[in-house]
Amino acid sequence: MIAAALACLFVGDSTAVGTAEAFNRTASTRCAVLARVGASPAEMSRWAAPAVPIGTAVVAAGSNSPASPSLAADLSLIRRHLHAQRVIWLLPYDRGAAVTVERVAQSFGDFVLDLAELPTGDRLHPHTYEGIAIALRRWRIAGD
Repeated sequence: MIAAALACLFVGDSTAVGTAEAFNRTASTRCAVLARVGASPAEMSRWAAPAVPIGTAVVAAGSNSPASPSLAADLSLIRRHLHAQRVIWLLPYDRGAAVTVERVAQSFGDFVLDLAELPTGDRLHPHTYEGIAIALRRWRIAGD
C-alpha cells in the first residue's frame, strides 16, 4: 500500500506543539505533528520524518539550545530530512538562534515567521499560539 501525502506537518519543540494545537483546533485539514516539549535540535535531527510527500512543514527549533555549537548543523540535518514542497521556520525569540535559523532557512530557500513579533513572558514561548496559527492560515498551509 502506498502512503498518502501529508498536507502539513509541524516539527520541533514546545512551540511546534502549541502552534499545532492552535492551528488544528480550527483547521479544516488537521496537520500531523512530530514534536516534543523540550526537544533540542540535536534530538530532532535524529527523528525520522514521514517518508511521504509533505505539502508544508512548519519547523520550530533552536529555542532550547540557542548557544549550541552544532545548532546550524543540526538544523540543516532536520531540513534535509523533510521532503516538503514548502518549509516555514518559526524564528526563536533568542536573537542569536534566530539568526542561525534564518541562515539555514535561506540556504534551503525556505520561509520564516519571526516569533519576536508576538508578545512573550519567558522569551521562549508566545503568550498565545493563536497569532502564529492565524499567520500560518494566511499561508494556506492546509488548504484552509
